[in-house]
Amino acid sequence: MHRPFWISVLSASLALFFFYPSPVRDREFPEYRVVIDPGHGGETRFPVYMHGDRFDTVTGGYLELYREGASGPGVREHLLMYAISEKVVSLLKDASPEGKYGKFHDLIAGYTDKPSSRVAIRTIMSRPASIGPGDRSADPNSEYRLYDFTDKNGTVRKGRISIINEHRPHLVVSLHCASSGPQDYKGMSAVIAPSYNFLYNGLLYLRGKKRKSSFFKGPLAENWFCESEDRSNFSWFLNDSSLYFLCHPIDEDHVQRFDRYKGYRHNMVQWKYGDRAGWEIPAGHNIKGSHYSRELADFRPEGPFWERERSRFEKYRRDGGPEGYGGDNAYAGNEIIRFIQHSLAKNGAGTGNRKPGKPYVSVWAVPVLVNAISAYIELGYLKRREDRNIMVQRQDEIAEGVAVGIYSLLAGIRLDQGDDPWMPRGKRIDLDRYRDKSEKSYFDSVNE
Repeated sequence: MHRPFWISVLSASLALFFFYPSPVRDREFPEYRVVIDPGHGGETRFPVYMHGDRFDTVTGGYLELYREGASGPGVREHLLMYAISEKVVSLLKDASPEGKYGKFHDLIAGYTDKPSSRVAIRTIMSRPASIGPGDRSADPNSEYRLYDFTDKNGTVRKGRISIINEHRPHLVVSLHCASSGPQDYKGMSAVIAPSYNFLYNGLLYLRGKKRKSSFFKGPLAENWFCESEDRSNFSWFLNDSSLYFLCHPIDEDHVQRFDRYKGYRHNMVQWKYGDRAGWEIPAGHNIKGSHYSRELADFRPEGPFWERERSRFEKYRRDGGPEGYGGDNAYAGNEIIRFIQHSLAKNGAGTGNRKPGKPYVSVWAVPVLVNAISAYIELGYLKRREDRNIMVQRQDEIAEGVAVGIYSLLAGIRLDQGDDPWMPRGKRIDLDRYRDKSEKSYFDSVNE
């Protein structure tokens, strides 16, 4: 039995209405903000007091070298990541409120024949294009530093983390690569930070209030980032717990290194969780019984930043979640990796290793210091030929996977899973739970 012609026309019109909406209808769809954060961009240069990063207002200077990023045969990380990020932004323009959604829908159709929810995405880049080799400007790192800094005129300038939070994104996608890595790190890996509770166990252990390390188990423990092989995962975890809480590391004997002060990171960015004006005075005196104490016994994690760290929203971002660890951050990073690998395979450039690699777990700055879902991804290793070739020759496919993955995290894309365990899951992140009792969004409140 054939349907009447008018019913067929009406069905087609409705399909066009939903998948190719007019500018008027654009305003009726949920709108999300996404920041694409290509790693690095500046230049490692001496002296540190002029060209470094991690500017500390207690000591009035930079605490570490500016890290210009990885390099390999004829390639540099900051140039590759910016090139890929530009392509991602270009693709997502068609998913913006002013974009040609029909074109973006055609891109999604290459991944599924099932209808997808319509959302609008505004995409911002965290930094400008990378500087060229040997840039001779007086401060080549001014546009690329992670942390805020004071310029030669005494003006406070925003670093990339403050710029990211200024845009109040729902999702931040940081793209990086490394020069080389351990053999057990293969493919693409998510970079994540654990929750406050996991790190607090480390503080209790250092204080002697926990005598056994049995809490240190599971994926977070197994994949803790080790800066060198002369110390165990647990030793590096304790080191990073000390950095997170007390701003200085410990050595292999768990002795505090007061000569390696790393600064109060939550006061190196502009957001609502910084300490009140004049905090440098008590911090400079390491007031006992406060969150400025450098002594394990009487350190107290108090104040707006530590309240934030203990909040349910940070648990959602960094604990448990769809991957079983790492919260929504781990899921976002791994899901975009799955979409990248699917894009590569779909376009005849599969790597043969579609499983997301081991995550890098530590107290990384961006996953901790943004009020957004953080998909921080190491795309590969420049000194491994296959990885390098993929990043250099298959940028369009990588960018496509990132763009479609971002859309799926915000809207959901139903894919036929089949028997492939490494297919993207296509499940959107539940952003509604990031609202307080007054319905205010955690993402919007970062700079109030």
